[in-house]
Amino acid sequence: MPHHPHFRLNLVVTALAWAASGAASALTIGDLQGTTHRSSFANTAVSNIGGVVTAIDGNGFWMQDAGDGNALTSDGIYVFRGSAGSKPLIGDAVSVDGTVLEFRPGGNANNLTTTEISATGAAGTWTRLSSGNALPTAVVIGNGFVPPSAIAPNVGNVETSGHTLQPGTYGMDFYESLEGMRVSLPSAVAVAPRNSFGEVAVVAGSQIGAAGTITAPRGGVVIGAGQFNGQRIQLDDRLVATPVVNSGAQLANVTGVLDYSFSNYKLYLTEGATVVSDTLARETATIAPGRFGLASYNVENLGGDASAARISAVAGQLKDTLGAPHIISLQEIQDANGATNNGVVSADVTLGRLTAELNAQTGRSYGFVTVNPVNNADGGQPGGNIRQAFLYDTARVSFAGVVGGPLDAMSAVAGADGGIDFNLDAGRIDPANAAFDASRKPLVSEFTVDGQQIIVVANHFNSKGGDQPLFGPNQEPVLSSAVQRTAQAQVVGSFVASLLAIDPDANIVVTGDFNDFQFADTLRPLTDAGLVNLTSLRPEGERYTYNYEGNLQALDHMFVSRNLLARGDWTYDIVHANAEFLDQVSDHDPLLLTLGAVPAPVPEPETLAMLAAGLMLVGVVARRRRG
Repeated sequence: MPHHPHFRLNLVVTALAWAASGAASALTIGDLQGTTHRSSFANTAVSNIGGVVTAIDGNGFWMQDAGDGNALTSDGIYVFRGSAGSKPLIGDAVSVDGTVLEFRPGGNANNLTTTEISATGAAGTWTRLSSGNALPTAVVIGNGFVPPSAIAPNVGNVETSGHTLQPGTYGMDFYESLEGMRVSLPSAVAVAPRNSFGEVAVVAGSQIGAAGTITAPRGGVVIGAGQFNGQRIQLDDRLVATPVVNSGAQLANVTGVLDYSFSNYKLYLTEGATVVSDTLARETATIAPGRFGLASYNVENLGGDASAARISAVAGQLKDTLGAPHIISLQEIQDANGATNNGVVSADVTLGRLTAELNAQTGRSYGFVTVNPVNNADGGQPGGNIRQAFLYDTARVSFAGVVGGPLDAMSAVAGADGGIDFNLDAGRIDPANAAFDASRKPLVSEFTVDGQQIIVVANHFNSKGGDQPLFGPNQEPVLSSAVQRTAQAQVVGSFVASLLAIDPDANIVVTGDFNDFQFADTLRPLTDAGLVNLTSLRPEGERYTYNYEGNLQALDHMFVSRNLLARGDWTYDIVHANAEFLDQVSDHDPLLLTLGAVPAPVPEPETLAMLAAGLMLVGVVARRRRG
């Protein structure tokens, strides 16, 4: 990969001013920045550090010098003055005295440090040498000089390991070598919508569709096993407003100074970026007459105190985006008064309002099923009491109606006909198991559709909160939350395996928000139990339900038993209607499975090897017949 060139100011007047002032320093900004993530001059007093001011904020300014010709050392640096300290003007050539510091944003150990000069106190000062100088030419990202998609080497802590930057190999090192410098992307693609903090994640336009990048057909970048898109960078509105765009927007003339905060490299815009296009449209799905539809949807903390507009919007997506499925697995249903922490746990108001609106929009009659949790025992917003729930179209789906309490465990035995008989029609899987401490308990319901039993398990595994960030000092990041998700998957997998041991031809769907990826080891107990993850059968660029910091990723999945696939009359889609958009009804995209009919047990079903051979998307699976 080409290195950024040795940038020169080409400002004779500036050089003369430095010489005339006697302010020449033996140290350059590159010397202070060094070739590792931390400066060897940290906590050292320095003087006569020269540069041209490129940007100013409330606490200081960025400056950049002519460069030392070393691609590993940044030529820019931030000078901290404090809110009351005097500051130069953009274009001033200055000389700075102060102390080199490694500043860790927020004091958070999961953030990298940034090298700065603290020019405060009696010994900290700056001197103007000249004014009105042209700014250093911005480093251009694109046309062969682009950040790698690999994030960092697995060396432990990159700040203490002695790791020397490798900007041609790792995205984190690439951006570190440009810290504090002027950077420009002549062409960029937004890989996330602008968020509430004014941030827009982007990649260079030339990297969309490039080898080594899993590109979504709609314009974003998707994660995969070992691929977490180190080429991403966030545009930030700290200095100049960022464009208000959806994911997939085409941008031009993106210029700013490169910094780091909140576990991400940031480009603080110094001029307005140009929006070339922003035309992404929401996907919709339909369910043909006579077909059966089953959906899963995380509705993002929907409480009974939600506005009428929010209830209407969620119902509208169930009807228009998903085509009004006959069974809908919901996650993040809150109690009657939402996040008000007053001991209320019932969600009857929430689900009653939602079903009434859905019925009004569709002309159908939906019922609902849920189990109220113990107050504040299942995680989520305090007082919100989030839980899973089912909606079902009573004209197509039958539900017998016996629902357990929050601590009643669902269990099954073999019926007289060899089928599965449950102790309840709806209940929770092993709710006292420590795997579900402070987390949502799986909800199981037995429905009858087309005269056949279908067993649906709605899940919401524990979140990734507490995991270390991708662009943090620890490489590989420690994913501490995975331990509990693995335990949860093991409990659900054991439950499913026990059902399939009774009836290998059972119709089982295990769905919801699993808070992990289709390739994650945490979810392996579900496939080991005999289920197929339909997310893994989608094309790579379509495997996403969520956008986190510009990384499209699948957190929501639908695992099914082989009997549901054996007849071949099925379709599965992730309907991209939220994750890529500014105006989200929820932060998750919903899932939709359709069947010609819920199948009766099939003797000696064909193995699913043909799915892996490339016939999975059309749902055409042959089966052996008795002969």
